[in-house]
Amino acid sequence: MVVIYNNSTDILQKNNYPFSIFCFLFIIGAFCYWFSLPPFGFWFLVFLVPVFWTFVIEHPQPIRFRTIYFGAFLFWIASIWWIACPHPLTILGLLALAVYLSFYWVLFFSVSRIAVCRFRIPVVWAVPVCWVGCEYLRNHILGGFSFCSLEHALYRQPLLIQIADIGGGYLVGGMIMFIGSAVGSAIGSLLNRRISAYRCCEYFFAGIIFVTVLGYGFIQTAKSHTSKSNLTLAALQGNIPVRLNDNFEQTEKTLKQFIDLTNQTVQNTQTEQKPLDLIIWPETVCPIPFLEYNTDLKPAAFEDWTEEAVEYWNNQFKQLQIFVKQIRVPVLVGLSTLVFEEPPTPKRLNSALLIDPKNDQTDFRYDKTQLVMFGEYIPFSKYLPNNFFLKTLCQEAGRGTEPVAIPLGGNRLFLSVNICFESTIPHFVRNQILTLKKQGKEPAILINMSNDGWFRFSQQIDQHLATHIFRAVENRRPYITATNGGFSAIINSYGIIQNIGQRREAESVIGSVLVMDYETPLYHHIGDIPAIICMTCLLILIPLGWYKNQFPKQNSAQFLRNG
Repeated sequence: MVVIYNNSTDILQKNNYPFSIFCFLFIIGAFCYWFSLPPFGFWFLVFLVPVFWTFVIEHPQPIRFRTIYFGAFLFWIASIWWIACPHPLTILGLLALAVYLSFYWVLFFSVSRIAVCRFRIPVVWAVPVCWVGCEYLRNHILGGFSFCSLEHALYRQPLLIQIADIGGGYLVGGMIMFIGSAVGSAIGSLLNRRISAYRCCEYFFAGIIFVTVLGYGFIQTAKSHTSKSNLTLAALQGNIPVRLNDNFEQTEKTLKQFIDLTNQTVQNTQTEQKPLDLIIWPETVCPIPFLEYNTDLKPAAFEDWTEEAVEYWNNQFKQLQIFVKQIRVPVLVGLSTLVFEEPPTPKRLNSALLIDPKNDQTDFRYDKTQLVMFGEYIPFSKYLPNNFFLKTLCQEAGRGTEPVAIPLGGNRLFLSVNICFESTIPHFVRNQILTLKKQGKEPAILINMSNDGWFRFSQQIDQHLATHIFRAVENRRPYITATNGGFSAIINSYGIIQNIGQRREAESVIGSVLVMDYETPLYHHIGDIPAIICMTCLLILIPLGWYKNQFPKQNSAQFLRNG
């Protein structure tokens, strides 16, 4: 009879260690998670997270899930405290989000323990499947929230994240969990002084996976050194903090900064005799709205609007067009679009608008479709009184309808734009590309326009940069981000940062990107199907675990044998 599976925590059971030991191991794992993420960036610690958590998951005795929940709550408070920066009342949003996100850790540990302790599924398979399933739910429920994903610890390690073009960031997170749980299981087996043939196969397979990931990374990143660049872009970076209800002087100051940066950029490139194909402004830094009239009603039918006000803003916008004609470089501007359709107020859209010096057309405009809860919309706002405190703080925005292919260089290539936190949703950016491809306008470059000035140069800007890098690798497209209050950067299609601004500095980040017919990554073909399978397994295990709990548990020392 050959033993092919054994519980690596048997030695811990025999010594009757109290559960406080396992609570300590859980806390150590959570600290490794926290320190591996930006801004600390001790990325190698991310592989220790599943090492410590494996002991907690394999421990067969009942555990206190309130301990797991409380630890997760502290982790999220420490990781996303920047949500409280825009206004004192947003502390309530921070607490609510931390309360919500902490449930995913409890779900992960509970279902992983069901798989390992009840159904005897090897921990190296149960842990990554349950983790990816929880992450898929987190990225979809309530619009999705992917900040501080496990794989983001590796955003500065291009060799280890190239597999994201196969299964997205989920595959990178699953790889970390698989390798780490294999190491944790190996340590348990060594402590138990009983290593089975089955365990040896697990460790060997984990080593093969790690070597394969590195090899694939070497192959892919080597291509970046042979690429030739032939399109020059400038992503402007501002350093102006944003406050709710900024006054007129503050908005004028912001506009002046980006006008000056644009002039300086054009002068520098002309002096160096470098052609400049596009200048990108961050999100909503232009206080001049673009007015769109879809009604025969006069402006007086809308609150706070007159014929004179409409004429004033139209003139201001014309002055902006004249400025672009003077510099003779197309500018992608982040501004608000006011759509006059139905009284009492025009609908506001968060937009990216291309202003071309060669014509006065304003046909190429992308309107943000994934809005930020309590930042750009309030759930059930139509049922709330107009003087409700959240409605007075939040300048609600309308929702765009579809992605837009923005042409550049005489329609020889197209850009796809996402705005602010849209970059944090992996399936959103992928779906944008596939939608435009069906229209015969496949984008060659991805552009993000953000305004992170709300978050006071905190770790949020590092975390946001990590999401940009993963979107570049997943979709194999150059990714340009223009940000106020954060990092503006030019990232190649292998997730390598070619040019980046300095923290807290106002500057122009200029760089070149390759324009070519890109290979279609496998992620575009299979999408999130592997993650959906993991999520399905997760949801199936929950009722099965409850059902099996109605009957006596298997003896925790029982072995699966092959004879």
